[in-house]
Amino acid sequence: MNKTVKRKKSKTNNGPFVKLDNEIIDSKPFQELTIHAKWLYVEFKKRYNGKNKYNISLTQKESKAIMAINTFNKSRNQLIEKGFIDLIRRGGLWKQCSIFALSERWRKYGTPEFEKINIKDILPPIYKNKFSKGHEFLGNQYKQK
Repeated sequence: MNKTVKRKKSKTNNGPFVKLDNEIIDSKPFQELTIHAKWLYVEFKKRYNGKNKYNISLTQKESKAIMAINTFNKSRNQLIEKGFIDLIRRGGLWKQCSIFALSERWRKYGTPEFEKINIKDILPPIYKNKFSKGHEFLGNQYKQK
């Protein structure tokens, strides 16, 4: 009696994958990222399909599925400050998703040519206002008690 053994197919190369070059992994700015920021960068690379380098969308709901929202915000800010991604359009208001771009600024990190982006400069003005405890929220305006 001749029995054939059925082998399970390997799932190693069945589908898309994320390519991270050794140049990126060994770079100083990548080494300075937290583990959460590195994982978020992998998520951005996963969403890159070869044509959408400047149009990678991410909703807040998708962000919450990846990690806690505060951790996501800190990791996103690290990636922007180190030059791995750029913010094209900030979402959140009017239920729009954020649009990001993969950036090559990280290659010049630590040199005078590096274009530093301050996170506080790209936030909408509503996030820059600081209100004291004596303010009461009324629609889109604050009124002092």
